[in-house]
Amino acid sequence: MCAKLDPNGPLVATYETFERRLPGASPEMAMVLLSPNPDQGLEAVRTARRHFSGFLMAVGPVSDPQLILRALQEGAEHYLDESKVEEELPNVVSRLTGKDESANPSGRLIALLGASGGSGTSTLAVNISAVLAKELGSCGLIDLKPGRGDLAALLDLKPPFNLADICLNGSRLDRTCSRRSCARTRAGSSLSPSPQMFGSTRMVTTQGVNQAILWARRTFPCVVADLEDCFHEEQMIAIRQAATVLLVSRLDFTSLRNVRRILNHLQEEGVERSKMQLVVNRFGQANELPADEAQEALGGKVSHMIPDDIKTVNGANNTGVPVVIKSPTAKVSLAMTDLALDLFDRRRRASPETAPTETGPLAMIRKVFSRRAASVMP
Repeated sequence: MCAKLDPNGPLVATYETFERRLPGASPEMAMVLLSPNPDQGLEAVRTARRHFSGFLMAVGPVSDPQLILRALQEGAEHYLDESKVEEELPNVVSRLTGKDESANPSGRLIALLGASGGSGTSTLAVNISAVLAKELGSCGLIDLKPGRGDLAALLDLKPPFNLADICLNGSRLDRTCSRRSCARTRAGSSLSPSPQMFGSTRMVTTQGVNQAILWARRTFPCVVADLEDCFHEEQMIAIRQAATVLLVSRLDFTSLRNVRRILNHLQEEGVERSKMQLVVNRFGQANELPADEAQEALGGKVSHMIPDDIKTVNGANNTGVPVVIKSPTAKVSLAMTDLALDLFDRRRRASPETAPTETGPLAMIRKVFSRRAASVMP
C-alpha cells in the first residue's frame, strides 16, 4: 500500500495500485504493511526501493526474526512492530526531523573486564544482569567476546539474532524490535549474544557496537557488557561509555600483574581511574596472595570479593540458570547480589509500560499522523 501524508492524514493505496501511485505521491517517507500477506509485502518493499529514494519503513510482526531480516535485506531502512505503531512511530519521525528526544541515552552501562583467563567475568555478568533485571524490571546484557562468548551457553539459549546481525541492521531497527532481537533470559534480562561462527566476527564493527550499546542504553535502565579486552576499538567504545568498569581478577601473581598493566593502559587512553573498580573473584583458593598485599601493590581498594564455590557455581552454569536464582542463599550468590546492588541505586525502579489501546496498525498510523504532517507508505 502507498500513502502520502499531509495535515489531513495518509493517502492509502493497495499492493496492486501503490506502484502506479507512488511516483505521483512523491512522499518523503513511505511505509509498507507486511500483514496479512508477508510475501506480497516483501515484494512491495522491493518495488518501492526501486522507485523510491526517500525513507522506507516496513511494519509487521516481530515474532518472526527472519521476516525482519528479509524486510531489511529487501531495502527497508527501518522495521516497526505493528502492535506498537502508535508508541514507536513518533520516535522514528522525530529522528528523521532531527528532533530525537532519546538522543542522549539514560541507561547505565556496566562493563566487566577480566584480568586473565578464568577470572569468571562471564559468570559475573550473567548474575549481575539477573539481579538488576529483578531489581529494575529489565536489564540489557551484551556479549562483546566475538567468536568465543559464553553468555548464551551459560543461559542455555539459542538466540535467532547475534551481535553481528545487530551491527549490520541496528540503525534500521526501532527500539521495540531492537529489544525483541535480544534473547529474553529466564532471569528477566535481555541478551545480545556474540556470533559463534568465527567467520561472522568480522561483521562486529566499532560503529555497529556503538549503535548496539546506544540503543541498549535507550531501552534498558541498565546494561551489562562482558568485554574481551581493553585494546580493540570496539571494546574501548564500551569502556568509554561505561559508568563503571569492573576489573575482575583472582589473587594470583599473573592476574594481579595484568591488573596493573590494564590500569596503566587505560590511564594512557584517558579513562578515569574513578570509574574502575577492582573485584576479586573466586576468593579463598589455596595459596592465593593476601588481599591486603594485593591492594597495596595495586594502589587501590578492592571493592568486592566473591568467594570461590566451584560446586555451586558450576551446578548453576551447567543448568543454564544464574546461581543467584538457582542457589540464592549461597555465600557466592549473596556476594554477587551485593555487588550488583551496589552498582546501581537500589531505590530506582523501572516504570511499568502502559500498553496502548490498539485497533490495528493502519488505524494507529492514521492517529499518529493526524497530529503531524509527513509522508508515509503503509
